[in-house]
Amino acid sequence: MGTRSIEGPTTGFDLDTNVAATSDTVNDEVKSEPWYKSWLSYPGKLYSDFVTAPTTLSNHKQIALALKKLDDQAKECNKDNKLHPELDWDATVRVSLDLCEDEKNFIRERKEYIRDKFAKYVGVDTNEVEIEDIPTIAFAGSGGGFRAMLATTGYAHAAYDSGILDLATYIAGNGSCWNIASRYTDNVPLNEHPYECLINFYKIRLALPFAHPSSLLKIYEQTKSPETAVELTFGGVAQKRQTGIDCGPIDVFGSLLASSLLLGNDPISQHPDFKLSQQKRFLEGGKNALPIYTALHHCRPWKHILPPEDAALVPNYEELLKEHQKQKDHYLWFEFTPFEVGCDEYPAFIPSWAFGRRFEFGKNVEKIPEQNFGLLVGVFGSAPSAPLASALKQFEYGLPNGWLRDTWKQVYSTSTKRLSDHHKSELESFRTIPQARNYNFAYHLHRPPYELGTTNGPYLDFVDSGASSDLPMYPLTHPNRKIDLIIAVDASTSTIDHKYFDEQQEFICFRRGLTRTPRAGMPNNKYVEVYDYTPNGKERDGHTPAATHDTTLVYMPFLANEKVDKDFIPATSKVCAFNCFTYTPENVDLVTRLAKQNWSEVEEIVKSVIKDAWEKKKIARLNAKK
Repeated sequence: MGTRSIEGPTTGFDLDTNVAATSDTVNDEVKSEPWYKSWLSYPGKLYSDFVTAPTTLSNHKQIALALKKLDDQAKECNKDNKLHPELDWDATVRVSLDLCEDEKNFIRERKEYIRDKFAKYVGVDTNEVEIEDIPTIAFAGSGGGFRAMLATTGYAHAAYDSGILDLATYIAGNGSCWNIASRYTDNVPLNEHPYECLINFYKIRLALPFAHPSSLLKIYEQTKSPETAVELTFGGVAQKRQTGIDCGPIDVFGSLLASSLLLGNDPISQHPDFKLSQQKRFLEGGKNALPIYTALHHCRPWKHILPPEDAALVPNYEELLKEHQKQKDHYLWFEFTPFEVGCDEYPAFIPSWAFGRRFEFGKNVEKIPEQNFGLLVGVFGSAPSAPLASALKQFEYGLPNGWLRDTWKQVYSTSTKRLSDHHKSELESFRTIPQARNYNFAYHLHRPPYELGTTNGPYLDFVDSGASSDLPMYPLTHPNRKIDLIIAVDASTSTIDHKYFDEQQEFICFRRGLTRTPRAGMPNNKYVEVYDYTPNGKERDGHTPAATHDTTLVYMPFLANEKVDKDFIPATSKVCAFNCFTYTPENVDLVTRLAKQNWSEVEEIVKSVIKDAWEKKKIARLNAKK
C-alpha cells in the first residue's frame, strides 16, 4: 500500500492511507512533542485512537499549532498576574476544624436569601419564619460515571421545579459532581432553567464519542476561538508539568472531560470557568448552593517511612515505625469548595486558589496559578485509578444474587486466606492506572521531630471518593457544618443490592460516631428511605473527627419505574454502563425522565421531612428561651 505525507505545523510524517496509524508511523520529532506524550499516557482503548491524533490534527492547523504551543503558552500564563491575580498572593495552611469565614458568611447570606422561598414552600407568611429555624439542607449525588451525572441532573431538574433545590445550602457529589461542575459555568445562562440547559447541553455533547480526536476537533471548531479552547482544556496539563509533577492518565482524562462538560461556544470569556475559586461568583448574596466536590487519598501506614536525616531526630524511631505500620490503611476524605481545599482529619485547609502549590511548614514555598479546574474534574471522577479492592467490589456488585456471587466470594476468600492482614491490604491497594498526583499542602505541617503519617509525604495521590463511599456523607457530617437534612440520590451500581448501602453507612457511622435509625411511621415507598443519624459518643476509628449534630438522610436509590420503562434498570443496563461515555439524545432523555418520574413518587414525602425539620428547630429555639 502507498503512503502519503501529511504536512502541518509540526514536521510531516507518513501515514498509511487505509490503515490506522500506530506510534511507529509517527516520526521522532512528533513523538517528542509534550502534548503527544501526554496523549500516549492515556490508557486502554484510547491509546490507539490518540496515536492517530497528530495525523488528523495536522489538517487543522490552528488547533494543532495551539497544541504545539501549550508549553510556551503555559510559561507565559504562569507570569500573567492579570489573568492570575493569585500570583501576587501568599497562602498559609489554616489548621482548624472550624469553617472558614467565607463559608460562615455564605451560610448567613444563603439563609437570608431563601427565607421568602422557604416560607412559600412550607405555606406560611415570611414573618412566621425565623432565619435560625430554617434547616440547613444539602442535596447530594453518588458516583456512577455519566449515568450518575445524568440521573442527578434529572432529580435536580425536578427538585428545582418543586422549589426544594432553592432551599439547599449545599450541593455535593462524588463522581456525579461532574454535573455540578457543568452547572457552575457561564454555559448556564442567568434567568434560565439551569437544569433544562444542562440536559440540552448533554444531549449535544454526550452524543459525540468521548475522547476521540474527531470529537475534540468538532468541539473546538464550533467555538469562537479554537486556540483558546485548547489552552483552557489542555493547558492545565502543561501548567502542572511545569510545577515539577509528572502528568498521568487521570490528568489527561480531566482535560478530555473539561472539553466535553465545561467548554462552551465562547472560550475567550471562560477563563473563570476553569478555576474552582471563581465559582464563588455564583454564590454572591447567597444566590446558589455552595458546591462541595470530593476526592480521597489512600493512607497506607506501611509507606510512612522518614528519610534517614529525619528519622535520626525521632527517639526509638525503629520501634515507633514498626508499631505505626501495623495500623490499618484508610481513606482521608478531601473536600474542594470555591473557598477552600482541605481535610478535616489533619485538620488542614488552604485557599482554593492556592491548590497546586508546594507548601512546607504551613506556608507556600512558591507562587503559581491556581490549578486548572479541568484536572480536578478528572480527579473527582477518577474511578479508573481506584485500588484493586474497589474494582473487586464493583465486580461483585455486577454478579447476580445466588450461587455465582457466593462462589466468587468463596474463591476470593480462599485465594487470600494465607495472606496476613498486612499483605492482603497491600494487594488490595494495588492499582493498574496511576492516581492523579499533587503536592501535599500539609507537608511538614509541624516542625521536627516529625510524627509518622501523611503529613510527612510531599505528595497526595487522589482518587474518586466512590472507592470509600458512594455518597459524600463525610463532608456533609463535618462537625461544624451542622447540616440538618441530606437529600441524596444514589445512582451507583450498588443500588442492585441494598446491603452495600447499609454496609457503607454503618462504616460512616463508625468513623463519625453516629447511630443510624430508620425513621418510624414513614410511607412504604421503594424510591425513598429516611434515616436519622445521631451522635453517640462511642469509640471510633481514631482518625475522623466525631460528628456533633443530628442529621437526617433522605435516601433515593435510582431504580426502575414501570411508568417510564419497566425493563430499564439503570444500574445494570448497557446503556448506562459505568464505562459508557457516549449517550444518544434519546438515552439522555431516558435517564433524566426516569429520575424526574422517581422524584414525583417521593416529592410529598420529602416535603414532609423538611417541614418536620423546621418544626423541630423552631421548638428547640423556643424551649431554649424558656
